Amino acid sequence: MEQDEATAQISLTDQEFAILRLIAAGQSTNKIAGMLGLQPSTIMWYRKRLHRKFNVHNMAGLIYKAGELHII
Repeated sequence: MEQDEATAQISLTDQEFAILRLIAAGQSTNKIAGMLGLQPSTIMWYRKRLHRKFNVHNMAGLIYKAGELHII
């Protein structure tokens, strides 16, 4: 599979993209929640959703794969 095809398979909402960028910048769940006016539990839900979309099991894997696919 070519890289463009892999990237096309991962579709992110604007909110998911914003949260992914903040995660990659090293922000904590509570900090992201405060910045976006959301509850920490909502940010955790988004994190789990991103893990599923990228087929990874931890934050390091998420950031690595997003970088590899040139999403962040």
